[in-house]
Amino acid sequence: MNSESDRRIGLLAGAGDIPVYFARKAHQNGIRLVSVGFSSEIQSLLAPYSEKSYSIGVGRWSKISQTLKDENIQDLLILGKVDKSVIFRPQLFDLRSLKFLKNIITREDKTLLLGVIQEMAKDGFCVLDQREFLMEIFPHEGVLSKRQPTQEEMQEVAFGFPIAKKLADMEIGQTLVVKNKTVIAVEAIEGTDRAIERGCKLAKDNAVVIKVSRTGQDYRYDCPGIGPQTLEGIAKGGARVLALEADRILLVEQTRVIEIADRAGIAVVSYRLPQ
Repeated sequence: MNSESDRRIGLLAGAGDIPVYFARKAHQNGIRLVSVGFSSEIQSLLAPYSEKSYSIGVGRWSKISQTLKDENIQDLLILGKVDKSVIFRPQLFDLRSLKFLKNIITREDKTLLLGVIQEMAKDGFCVLDQREFLMEIFPHEGVLSKRQPTQEEMQEVAFGFPIAKKLADMEIGQTLVVKNKTVIAVEAIEGTDRAIERGCKLAKDNAVVIKVSRTGQDYRYDCPGIGPQTLEGIAKGGARVLALEADRILLVEQTRVIEIADRAGIAVVSYRLPQ
């Protein structure tokens, strides 16, 4: 991330480690942030690194938009997780957001989030590619942990990766748990961590966890990634391998993640499908 002392960016932030990581790095590099956390907890974590910080619910787009306009923000970055089940709680949405939800064709992540970006464009905002600011934490191909995966474990990875990619491209989920060349769990609306918890419980031990991106991943609105919390869940569940798609999955707090993996004897692999 280069020093850009005159740059002022709006940050729309959901839960997780990634928004805080970015905010801290931006602050260190002189990028001035106006952050909108989708909860008071998120806002409090971003406040120390932000020129201005606000807490506004994810369904209150009219208020979010006006707040950013009042702050003279044009460039936006969207980071962090939002519980997709929020779309089933209409009481959390303002009239504009409800109208938007009513008019979209499907509730698939890609359709939903691309629609959000189009709504933002109507209000004069430009949504930035997350990789412009975070490329240093997308691991390249290779083994990241002390423990090397066994040949049998790499066979599990090779088995699961094409399946995970197909499921991601079908907008079902981007995380897969496999064991003995059998699909144990697929991420759906519950999110990465809960899918891993379910898969590890079913597998009992020695599961392989796979995290991929969509083939046409749009890094303006969706940056698949994991952090220490996910690794703690994998360790607790007794899984033996975490395989990430090389150069396309964000690994936040990598040093801490690898420490957790090494302590638990988990092999962490950044893997690329053979062409």
